[in-house]
Amino acid sequence: MSQPSPACVHCFGPFRFNSGERLLLRAGEPVPLMPKTLDTLAVLLERRGQVVEKAELMKLVWPDCVVEEVGLARNISLLRQALGSDGEVYIETVPRRGYRFTAAEDEAPGQLPAVKRRPILPLVVAAAALLLAAFLYFQFYQSSRFVPTQGKRAFLAVATVEIIGPELERDVLSRRFTDTLVGEIAKLDSVQLISPSTVRRYEQRGIPVALMGRLLGLDVMLEGTAQQFGSHLRIALRMSDVHSGRLIWAENYDCPAGDAASAESSVARAAAEQIGQRLSR
Repeated sequence: MSQPSPACVHCFGPFRFNSGERLLLRAGEPVPLMPKTLDTLAVLLERRGQVVEKAELMKLVWPDCVVEEVGLARNISLLRQALGSDGEVYIETVPRRGYRFTAAEDEAPGQLPAVKRRPILPLVVAAAALLLAAFLYFQFYQSSRFVPTQGKRAFLAVATVEIIGPELERDVLSRRFTDTLVGEIAKLDSVQLISPSTVRRYEQRGIPVALMGRLLGLDVMLEGTAQQFGSHLRIALRMSDVHSGRLIWAENYDCPAGDAASAESSVARAAAEQIGQRLSR
């Protein structure tokens, strides 16, 4: 017999028949059958629901020899016995014509059509990737809404001003000017400041300013440096968007170094005014 092409698996009741391997399984266990009996089943399954004439069935199962009709009847009987109590139901005899396989195709042997479930792992991985992408976009690419609207105020922290060079008293000037600047910025309605003591705790632990801003949930971060040039003091301030790293505002202030306290107070007021204008723009 020429094998059905392409080979496929037929399922009905508790049975599964692989036409390519000529193998019949019942609940996963092989059912022993003669080769010609398996060929008979293959033809009937290939034409499921159709009447296969006796002459045509014999020609397909025994293509190289002539057999009597009694040989076909014996084959059908053996096949029905192998299929158990439902054998007569599966294989219908059409009087004076032939046979018809009547059982419908099942999704799986002995089961109702199964609901196809999507693998869970790819869905979990995809969801995690989306969450990670959203987090990275928000933290590194999405600019903060630091412009106050309808009462919203920008979260801001002032990093301790860095002293450059040996001419200035590092700890005294750095702490004094930072606190003065914080005091002036705190007067702005468009800003909500993080406590300087909180900022210093992060700095003492060696946490970078960019990471500190994200951990504190800030919108903008203010940094600065102070350096003496002869009789002049230069204070450079810069304000950046925590999430995108973009520079929002920057300014340099030059003042006499003789009266540092007065100069720092003047610079702090001027800087706070410019920062307020920038955030309210």
